[in-house]
Amino acid sequence: MSLRHALLALLDAGPMTGYELAKQFDQSADRVWHASHPQIYTELRRLEADDLVVADEQPRGTKAVKRAYRLTGDGGRELRRWVSEVEPPSRVRDAAYLKATYFEYAEPETVRRHFEQHRAHHEDQVRRWERHIAQLRGHETELMRRRLDHAPEGDHEAIVAYKVHVYEGLAARARTEIAWADRGLDLLGKLTG
Repeated sequence: MSLRHALLALLDAGPMTGYELAKQFDQSADRVWHASHPQIYTELRRLEADDLVVADEQPRGTKAVKRAYRLTGDGGRELRRWVSEVEPPSRVRDAAYLKATYFEYAEPETVRRHFEQHRAHHEDQVRRWERHIAQLRGHETELMRRRLDHAPEGDHEAIVAYKVHVYEGLAARARTEIAWADRGLDLLGKLTG
């Protein structure tokens, strides 16, 4: 259900077409919850069927129309209900760690490539998260500007701070993964030395 609620949160920033919503999702929520565009459009239709969003038709060119979705009162209440619900953390399900559990079956060079790829991926993630943190703090993303335009000024600090906190946590997690990969490479050296 997280995709549903992420879309409701995005629409709280103001009406968006399906295309705009998918674009904003790619630039924000997708960083913490991946969903393909077909999944987004399918969920958007479900939200409309459940009366959590409504679409207003707008002209597009001279003959076509586009649909701009906006949050309904029920959609806003559902978003607040979901955010207020305390859920237990998800159980670990990580393919890299599962595979590493059985590295004794792999050739040392293959193990090295796994750890090096893991490290490179998370180094890239740290760079992405830090860049996004700076953009959030500077109110540089379109979605942040839209959200702040629609929110009372007294809420602005919290809106930015919570999002920055999430991405700082993701950067810290990625740094931990880098350290794990480095320790794995050290272990490989000891075992094959």
